[in-house]
Amino acid sequence: MIKIKEIKILENNIVWILYKKNKCIIIDPGLSNPIINKLNQYKLTPIVVFITHLHNDHIQGLYKIIQYYPKILIITPKKIKNISKKNQIIICNVQKINILNNIFFIFPTPGHSENDISYFCYPYLFCGDILFSGGCGNTLNGGNSIKLYYSLQKIMQLPKNTIFFNSHQYTLSNLNFSHKFFKKDIFIQEYLMFMNKNYKKQKNYNSLIFEKKMNIFFRIKEKNLQEIINYWYKSDKEIEYFCNLRKIKDEF
Repeated sequence: MIKIKEIKILENNIVWILYKKNKCIIIDPGLSNPIINKLNQYKLTPIVVFITHLHNDHIQGLYKIIQYYPKILIITPKKIKNISKKNQIIICNVQKINILNNIFFIFPTPGHSENDISYFCYPYLFCGDILFSGGCGNTLNGGNSIKLYYSLQKIMQLPKNTIFFNSHQYTLSNLNFSHKFFKKDIFIQEYLMFMNKNYKKQKNYNSLIFEKKMNIFFRIKEKNLQEIINYWYKSDKEIEYFCNLRKIKDEF
């Protein structure tokens, strides 16, 4: 069974380390030194890096990591500059890869950026900045809300016991935003109270079945939410409601 550790870097980034025995996978190394130090501490040797997208806070640590581990492979949705071709595996379509004796399905989930990809190893999903607990990725830096909508639809089709791991801790901010829309929603109220009391201990992953009940970006069909969105931006189709809700969140 694959095991998972987290490393917190920068202001609120999370690097995930997937390991079995003494071999491991690094996901989205935004810094190098904290990662290398942890790997040395736990006596782990990285064999692969998973990149979900090419924003600097997800790849900046790659260059020094390659100096330490020159044979490491990097799985990426797009060619990364100044890194040898022999180190890169570029994923454009759905692929299935066996790493650490586990099958990973890799599939495009664009929206936060043009070239996001996600990694699914049942029951774990590593989705970068596409889905957060209580929210979803913004589209302010080369993203597209229509593509984001369809990517989240893909994720919703995964098994209901899927646990997703994202790359930032935005839960409290997302819940405060959601509470503006659903002031009487007991589920959101209780989760917000819980997160306020346990902010420093909050987990950086969640279950998909829980998220479908709580995340307002998954509840876009609800009439009362649509009425609130229409107060800001007139919408007609479900995808328009989603895109306009994302726009409101960006302005929040």
